Amino acid sequence: MNKAVFAIALAGALSVATGAQAQAPEYAAAEPKIELNHFMMALSVADMEAVTAFYVDVLDFEVVKDAPLGDAMHFRWLKNGTQGIELVRMANSQPGPERGAPPAHLEVRGPGQLMMEVADIEATKAQLLAKGVTPDVDITDLTAALGIKVMFVIDPEGNLIELVQVMDE
Repeated sequence: MNKAVFAIALAGALSVATGAQAQAPEYAAAEPKIELNHFMMALSVADMEAVTAFYVDVLDFEVVKDAPLGDAMHFRWLKNGTQGIELVRMANSQPGPERGAPPAHLEVRGPGQLMMEVADIEATKAQLLAKGVTPDVDITDLTAALGIKVMFVIDPEGNLIELVQVMDE
């Protein structure tokens, strides 16, 4: 599905799906509650250097820890603001299942994409273009249905990254 068709299809599907804002179901919470804070998302990679270069050079992450454990494993922690990514290279790792372009990538169960919030999606797109990176799915306005604008980029190993601007209500 081409990028323009995806944007139109997704926006249309979300606006037609319900006439009202989608609401999460109510669940009774057990006491005491488990409090969770974001730490990192782990990505298994084949080419540690190429993936590191993408996140550092394109998305302005910094390497905060590098821990090679011989030939068997290598851990590298990256940080940008509150977002942490742990890159892991393991000997004999295998590629995952082939995923389609958004939104078809969600036809494969499991993690769909890494989502990161940006303050200004237009400015972020301009910065990406200046670095030679063209979004794989251009800015898509989902304000009416979800209160966000999104665009996708893909890292060197095919991991989808959804950049999200939350729109003021």
